[in-house]
Amino acid sequence: MKSLWMNRFANARGFTLLELIITLSIAAILLAIATPSFTNFAQKRAVSQKTLQVRGALELARGLAVSQHQIWTVCTVNAANACVKDDGLRLLVFFDDNLDNSFSAGESLQQEVDINSVQMALAASFGVNYIRFSGTGEAMEMGNFEICSSNQNFDYGRRVIIFRSGRVRLSSDSDSDGYDDDGGVKIECHSG
Repeated sequence: MKSLWMNRFANARGFTLLELIITLSIAAILLAIATPSFTNFAQKRAVSQKTLQVRGALELARGLAVSQHQIWTVCTVNAANACVKDDGLRLLVFFDDNLDNSFSAGESLQQEVDINSVQMALAASFGVNYIRFSGTGEAMEMGNFEICSSNQNFDYGRRVIIFRSGRVRLSSDSDSDGYDDDGGVKIECHSG
């Protein structure tokens, strides 16, 4: 009985130390190659998701303005809830009762989007720091929100463009270089 047990495992072999080291080295090399690609993918995805949320907030504000025949405001706000062009903490869709271009207590807040995971800047007509939609659905200011990765080493951005007609569209990659562009010119983030 003992010889049968011994013969069964006599031909079985384990890994040698050299084989194990080579396997681990190959795995480490593959991991080192894949990590930057995954990081870039995750950063692009975060920017794209936030871009879609901003577009959704703008479309919501336009829909509310048309359905309620009132002016609705969209802006990024600081800690004091004042509309700011950049370095905002949140994007708000609200009805500005007192027309002070900031979200005040008692005003109707329809949507709030956290923007801490990205950097966002607004460039609007007349240098204002908000976008408003009138009861006809037209934008009272035209402009764009530029959304960039908060990682200073990753230069990727997208724009949400607001037309005077109230139409909202996203920037696109028209030259297939992997970066969104504006008229063939790459959207540059963190260039200053």
